[in-house]
Amino acid sequence: MAKSTRRITLELPEEFIALCASDQVEPEFVLRGFIADLCGLISWQNAPRSDGYNSNGSDERMYAQQYYERVGYPYWHRLRD
Repeated sequence: MAKSTRRITLELPEEFIALCASDQVEPEFVLRGFIADLCGLISWQNAPRSDGYNSNGSDERMYAQQYYERVGYPYWHRLRD
């Protein structure tokens, strides 16, 4: 089964760019890591993902999911009805 992807363009706030710069990490790397943690995307050393997404660990996956749920994203669609 082929995996589908979707490219989006996102303007990042200067504060996020500055934070990443102060920690000497690329914004793309931070965002890919969070997305991978949230979605449970694990890139095993013997079979790395070609798209660059890789979870940072089990705790990070748990906290990303807790953040997502605490903000209420799974329920936002109900507010629009």
